[in-house]
Amino acid sequence: MANKILCSIEDRLIKVIVLKHLFEKGMEFIEILDERDLYLKLDIFGESIFFYIIQINHDSYKEQYKTIKNIKQKSGLANFPVMAIIPDGSVEFVRGAKQAGIEDVVLIPEKREKFKDIFLTRLNDFLKKIPSNKGIQPNLEEIRKSILAPLSDNAELINEVKRASRGKYPISLVMGRITGVHIGMIQEFYDKLKAGLRETDKVINNDYRTFVVVCPFTAKEYLIEIEKKIRKSFEEMFGGYSRLRRLDMYGAAYPDDGGSIDKLLENMANGVNDSIIISSINEPLNALSRERLEEYKKMLRLYK
Repeated sequence: MANKILCSIEDRLIKVIVLKHLFEKGMEFIEILDERDLYLKLDIFGESIFFYIIQINHDSYKEQYKTIKNIKQKSGLANFPVMAIIPDGSVEFVRGAKQAGIEDVVLIPEKREKFKDIFLTRLNDFLKKIPSNKGIQPNLEEIRKSILAPLSDNAELINEVKRASRGKYPISLVMGRITGVHIGMIQEFYDKLKAGLRETDKVINNDYRTFVVVCPFTAKEYLIEIEKKIRKSFEEMFGGYSRLRRLDMYGAAYPDDGGSIDKLLENMANGVNDSIIISSINEPLNALSRERLEEYKKMLRLYK
């Protein structure tokens, strides 16, 4: 289920009000026990998390802001939406929230019974700022653009194709996209993957989720062997696949599948997105309604 809301709220009255409004909006809320639990839930639920609501406390506000700031500084989570419920409008709470990168704050009024209406108004305004995650797969075209734009300007990739063109030798490339994995473990995965490849091979990462393995002097028929190595590293590192933890891959070869880096990246990004769509089908094909099946088919045709 998409639109999961993470909640860290100690005050019983405040918690009842917040959870009631979230429930009325059809959102699934998940309580966070501590900092370690927060990282665990981010790891488990990944992109199905919509935003995070935290109540800031007098005694531990510095540690709370530090945790949020650390999360937002991780690659790929800079725009992770956070709403903070603060005790009052004191400088340390308001300025601390801003420095931590928190999008919105809600003050607890002296007359606490007024919090219900105040919170609902601020929640509605906050939700308008956040793109919805509804649908079979959230914003696939934006995912595709976010993959292609930075990689198409990547000097390493461009130079690899130029060198292959001058030397008249083949290159095999595999694009991968990781979901449902804690971002703190991604660089370790890249290091492990690199250790299992040849010295001439490269692992180029676009962001903490997307990477391209480049294998010079490797013909197209060896793409499956490269994918096996990547899959093996992923399974050894993260214990295999689960409903939320996935690695989607697609390979292409120069010059067989394209004579430019843009064409090769487009082919791979399309293949990765098709894999994401197909993996999102949780029910048997013969159990899908005709309308649902056609919806999936149209999504796949976007990338043909």
